[in-house]
Amino acid sequence: MKRHEAFVPLSRDHHEVLMVAQLLKADAPEYPKLPSDIHGKLSHAMKVYAEIIQPHVRFEEEQLFPIILGISDEIDQLIYILQDDHTEIDSLFVKLQGEANQAWLMDELGKLMEQHVRLEERELFELLQTQASKSLLEEINARTTAYNASH
Repeated sequence: MKRHEAFVPLSRDHHEVLMVAQLLKADAPEYPKLPSDIHGKLSHAMKVYAEIIQPHVRFEEEQLFPIILGISDEIDQLIYILQDDHTEIDSLFVKLQGEANQAWLMDELGKLMEQHVRLEERELFELLQTQASKSLLEEINARTTAYNASH
């Protein structure tokens, strides 16, 4: 299904998050113009976390989830799972800053971030495109457009 314009700014963020997720995984290949050592990967991930992931999560938690909650039980269940993921991702980024076994933790974080993005893209956005009213999709589009302009 073609992505509704309301979700394009979030999908762009997801692309950046997926790149970091792949970079953090233990079996990651080297990527051009991205760090290949553990400290460089961690530094890059922390930068993306501060500049993209945290604002993205804040937007979803404050602007998106409240207006889509109640559309269907299936969407509500996904929201709860995604909120739990947000909490776990934040926790893992905090742990990474002081963890001795960073490689293992980076791999776990990379896997969680990939699974989280795939859940949003393949399930939540698909359900919203079929279950949300036209006016709600327009409201989401207005909010994601404003979000995109702000960062």
